[in-house]
Amino acid sequence: MDSRHPTIARRDDSVIVVVDCQTKLWKTIFNKGDLENSLPLLLEGAGLLDLPVLVTEHYAKGLGKTTAKVKRATASAPCIGKLSFSCFGEPEFVKALQELDRSTLILVGVETHICILQTALDAMAAGYRVHVAEDGVGTRDQLNHEVGLRRLQEAGTVVTCIESLLFEWMERCDIDAFKSVVNLLK
Repeated sequence: MDSRHPTIARRDDSVIVVVDCQTKLWKTIFNKGDLENSLPLLLEGAGLLDLPVLVTEHYAKGLGKTTAKVKRATASAPCIGKLSFSCFGEPEFVKALQELDRSTLILVGVETHICILQTALDAMAAGYRVHVAEDGVGTRDQLNHEVGLRRLQEAGTVVTCIESLLFEWMERCDIDAFKSVVNLLK
């Protein structure tokens, strides 16, 4: 159906970008408990629906590798090292994204007001549509999280939630993966 609203995430046009969910940084995230539950749910659902995933690690030497739970859920996804706060500051990321030929980025990870925000703004400047799952992003401080989400929304990012994304990708209840995805949510 081509007449859907442009802010609805489409399965055939989305790529999930998991930003900097690394061990040393993770310890400081105020809502990490929620993220530890929500990110694997999103990623497992995305796997059932055959969505591509890219993972980034910011300055892994200092911040460590991707956390075990997120790593398990993204085991087959390319992991791209970065020093730039924005993923778009890394040529390897830009190349990997272009090869996927998708125009909607689904951003999750940390930190909302730094790497997520800068990546979203650069993505929109490059012509991508951007969705940020509010229950899939976090930061060290709740105020910074809220400010980041507000800036994202004011800039034109679709601020959404993981369950909405899963149902937008499915679009219908008569697809093969429907029951499996719904069972994840129980």
